Amino acid sequence: MASDIEHAVIVGGGLAAVRTAQALRDHAYAGKIFMLSDENELPYDRPPLSKNYLLGKSTDENIRLMTVEALAELKVELLLGHKAIGLDRAAQKLTVQGGDAITYDQLVIATGARPILPTMFQGKKNVHVLRSADDARRLNKALQAKSRVGIVGAGFIGLEIASVAISLDCEVTVIEAAEAPLIRSMGVELGKIIQQWHETKGIRFRCGSPVSQVHGDDALNALELSSGESLPVDIVIVGVGQKTNIDWLAETGLGLHHGLICDVHGRTNDPLIFGVGDATCCHMDGVCSPTFHWTITTDQATRVAKVICGKSDEVPVIDDHYFWSDQHGSRLQFVGKVGANPRIVYVTGSPAEEKFVALCCNGEEVTAVLSLANPREFLRYAMPLRRGERTLLPT
Repeated sequence: MASDIEHAVIVGGGLAAVRTAQALRDHAYAGKIFMLSDENELPYDRPPLSKNYLLGKSTDENIRLMTVEALAELKVELLLGHKAIGLDRAAQKLTVQGGDAITYDQLVIATGARPILPTMFQGKKNVHVLRSADDARRLNKALQAKSRVGIVGAGFIGLEIASVAISLDCEVTVIEAAEAPLIRSMGVELGKIIQQWHETKGIRFRCGSPVSQVHGDDALNALELSSGESLPVDIVIVGVGQKTNIDWLAETGLGLHHGLICDVHGRTNDPLIFGVGDATCCHMDGVCSPTFHWTITTDQATRVAKVICGKSDEVPVIDDHYFWSDQHGSRLQFVGKVGANPRIVYVTGSPAEEKFVALCCNGEEVTAVLSLANPREFLRYAMPLRRGERTLLPT
């Protein structure tokens, strides 16, 4: 692929890739844009995979990020089934599995991540992970009423799948090595509040007791926990984290850590190469911050496009740790950072009502906001934190 016309190549076919292509056109990028996806279907949104799509309430068309017509209108050439396996920075050339080399003027790496599947679970026919639409289709067929479902990992994916499985009349047990769900994001105290909410829906938890052994040959029939308890299972879903898809960059000289190392504007140590989304980690002020959430990815894509188009304004970026998650038909929203032993103040509602806004405080200072089923009030208390403002408890 050689051309006198400048062209950007985006490696990836998910949200990060699509939002980057859209942002490039929004900021008047006049060159050609090529998007390489290793999947064989049009780009789709991943959050619905663990919710309505898994329930069978969303179709393939409902989750599409781009149609053929939209790609044509945006003048983006999508190359499906094109997996990048090598990079020659000096020649500005990508090696593609089973295909011709592809040259670039600007390269955006948006290859995402893949689920981690510990060795003990590998090769078992009733063990599932959830990352792709194909994963969701397989799991949708496997979830049957009265099935005994073991979910290993109480992160967002695990809890969202748990809420779907319980609604399908499955028996659901969530196994988490840590003391409570979502500790990395919101700390022990708030994690326990979320756990108790799930328990009112009929979901059982085994926290602080990881899986030590699995039993069964072709299919698992029981999970043995470190506590000695044995849990009979028909289906196992593993959600214990993800590994960035950057192996193919190992010999390129690009900075790699938990992901492709970028600054807050997506720039790598090569001025022609940028990173967006789950494949990246941002290094700033000596801190490594992986990219995990939908809204952060969208913001990253815009910043990268502005840099490529020469419009970067270097406005300080506030890492507010915002995320949202739909569980049991309600929206969970969070922003901020939770310190050790936080003081939790409910400014509206309560866990018993299944609708609340809770402020996490260090003394009188609000450091985080958690909301359940109350998006309007969440905005009221969250926006100052999202703007980077110091916020005190309301009097």
